[in-house]
Amino acid sequence: MIDLSSRNLVILGANSDIGKKLVAQASTGRGNRVLAVSRSAARRNLPKGVVAMGGVDLTKSDDLRRLAQKTASLFQKPFAIVHCVGNFWIHKPFTQTPYAEIRQMVESQFLTLCGVARFLTPVLKNNGGGRIIAFSCNSVGYNYPDMSPFTASKAAIESFVKCYANEHAEFGISACALALPTIRTAKVLKEKPRGDHKNYIKPEDLADYILNHILTQPHEVNGNVVKLFKYSRTFYHKSYYERNPRQKPKSSRQIGNLKK
Repeated sequence: MIDLSSRNLVILGANSDIGKKLVAQASTGRGNRVLAVSRSAARRNLPKGVVAMGGVDLTKSDDLRRLAQKTASLFQKPFAIVHCVGNFWIHKPFTQTPYAEIRQMVESQFLTLCGVARFLTPVLKNNGGGRIIAFSCNSVGYNYPDMSPFTASKAAIESFVKCYANEHAEFGISACALALPTIRTAKVLKEKPRGDHKNYIKPEDLADYILNHILTQPHEVNGNVVKLFKYSRTFYHKSYYERNPRQKPKSSRQIGNLKK
């Protein structure tokens, strides 16, 4: 059996709220090695065992190729890739969302995952296997309004993970997606001031779950979408619109005043 329990990780989106917690927790332990990848500048004063790589745009082939070369030089055994990448979504009607924003959402959420898988899979094969962990959202199952570009991108991630898992299982490579509920970050708390904050999942709890549960599964546990929930009275006892009051436009003129 291929050992995928070690915390040898490539963490993409290492400067995100989830990425920071993963970097901090994954770096603890003897012999762990972490490559912390970010689009912004690399962080300084990282824990021992963490190698930072900043300025990486996961939609560009040259940057993906550079990432693959860096990964191959750091890891000679199976490792895991955690994809914590994607633009933040603010609830709003589809017709009031600029097309450029829709495109950026799909690129940041879905195409970055495809690019990473395309360029790093040869490294995983050469190293004897590994794992890819991506993030979906429970909105895929509920089809909420005011979220279609984001939710469609997450649905694409789920489909991709399943197809990828089937295609690469013979090489000892597994893949899964975590369908997340609301995560308690500063942006989310600001966006949802009336939310059930105490029942939101903390980034450090999610990091712990990934490191101590997902990474310890045998590689035969493959191609799954794991739905994470924490009991919430507002989620289970209130309608979507009660939980997320919409900001209705003041007039029909405002609806038509879209950015080109």
